[in-house]
Amino acid sequence: MENIAQVINPDDYLETEFGREFTPERNKQAWALAYARLETELARAAAGARLYVVMGVQGAGKSRWVAENAERLGARAIVFDAALPARRHRQHLLALARQYAVPVIGVFVRASLEQALSRNARRALDKRVPEAALKSVFAMLEPPCKAEGFLRVESAGEGDLG
Repeated sequence: MENIAQVINPDDYLETEFGREFTPERNKQAWALAYARLETELARAAAGARLYVVMGVQGAGKSRWVAENAERLGARAIVFDAALPARRHRQHLLALARQYAVPVIGVFVRASLEQALSRNARRALDKRVPEAALKSVFAMLEPPCKAEGFLRVESAGEGDLG
């Protein structure tokens, strides 16, 4: 077994041979598949496993953080990489982790709206988030806190991501 974290990102389920294809129906299915995989990973998690929830606005650098840290986190880590901007968006995921007694570490990747929009504009067209959607997510941002059920919350920000 490779010594690298298991990474789950709902966007991965939107990929096709022609690039990422987004529709509301495909998005709903992508999230269902991501949560099903998360539950599978939590159910078979080894002792000492940790779930890292990497969240923040699109374009903040979440996937970059994951790529730069997945090996360091190790094979017993499960990483869920998604915007999850508000407490209500994280409840289901945290309930699943509690069900399987896997501690959860929140990683909140911060970026200004301007930085997120700039990074988003540099993405390939099929991976670009509509500006209105990105602004909507930014407006919903609620930094995670231990009271939600996180073992601890870490923060990465614009200065940390380059």
